[in-house]
Amino acid sequence: MTKFFIISFSALALSSFSQTSFNFSVTGELKNAPEGSYTYIHHKWDGKDVTDSAKVKAGKFTFTGKGKEPNMFWMTKSRSMNEQPNLIFFIDGGKTTISANLDSLPKAKVTGGQTQKDYADYNAMMFGFGARQQVLVNAYNEAKNKGDAAVMNEKVAEYKGMETEVKAAIENFIKSHSKSAVSGYAIYYNNQNSTAPVEELERVVGLLDKSVLNTKYGKLAQEKVNQIRGTTIGYPALNFAQADPTGKMVNLSDFKGKYVLVDFWASWCGPCRAENPNVVMAYNKYKDKGFTVLGVSFDQVKDKWIQAVEKDQLTWTQISDLKGWGNEAGKLYGITSIPANLLLDKDGKIVAKNLRGADLEAKLEEIIK
Repeated sequence: MTKFFIISFSALALSSFSQTSFNFSVTGELKNAPEGSYTYIHHKWDGKDVTDSAKVKAGKFTFTGKGKEPNMFWMTKSRSMNEQPNLIFFIDGGKTTISANLDSLPKAKVTGGQTQKDYADYNAMMFGFGARQQVLVNAYNEAKNKGDAAVMNEKVAEYKGMETEVKAAIENFIKSHSKSAVSGYAIYYNNQNSTAPVEELERVVGLLDKSVLNTKYGKLAQEKVNQIRGTTIGYPALNFAQADPTGKMVNLSDFKGKYVLVDFWASWCGPCRAENPNVVMAYNKYKDKGFTVLGVSFDQVKDKWIQAVEKDQLTWTQISDLKGWGNEAGKLYGITSIPANLLLDKDGKIVAKNLRGADLEAKLEEIIK
């Protein structure tokens, strides 16, 4: 009951699109900014992080640039594009005006083109829901402190009901703003950790006007559909490649024609190490019947990874990019805890997830004839 449905607007991704360029300017007032200091705006485009700076003179600043389509920008007090808090806005050409206080950037007043107006409406809607949800969270915590289970259950039910309301509101926004980049953004960002059926997400993306589908955020929305489809039981698994301990690149698609358990683990993960004997047992029992395992390690230290492989007698193919929790395959599949696994059939289709202990052997017994 402590996690909000409302998401932050700090994480972005990227895509590319080509059309006639437009010129834009961002001018504004920045109160409390020291004379001669700098302010910064950032955006992401075509695989690159872009940062621009402007000197503050008499509390005023100006940015100018070119764009190819409506895109999200954000302003920070320092050059770090990951600085929080920040001010987020959309630019779609023409003039954008900002009236801000250096000490409270997110509360700035921004005026601009139609896309910024759409974003302001969307933002107001989402923050309105956030405020209502906070009231429920506060009431829940108060009831918890009093030991009032009836009120706690009531607030949980209201909270879940509001999640349904938020979902419907976002969909209605997309319907009424089908030609806006903000709608593509809303689909993409609100489905970062979606558990909704892929068919439902496909339907929502279908609400976008065709003119949006070829834009940055339209493409991101479609990519999110493809990602969810490729990590859903019943669909072909998304391919990825990482290096084995010798440095040789190994693709998941190399294992087509076999039943494959894609096993996400790490040497430092106690539950993973405890589960390894079960995986070893299943591997030894079914390896001669077309079954194998592909271990994907969330390690960062190569030596510790290799030592654990040897100690636990993991004789199947092992790969890793040594990025720890930043493992690219883990991010691709939305892995937020380990151990985790996917079982693929001979065609590379996902048939089960997160099988442990006897459940793994039972599923292999069922599908391997």
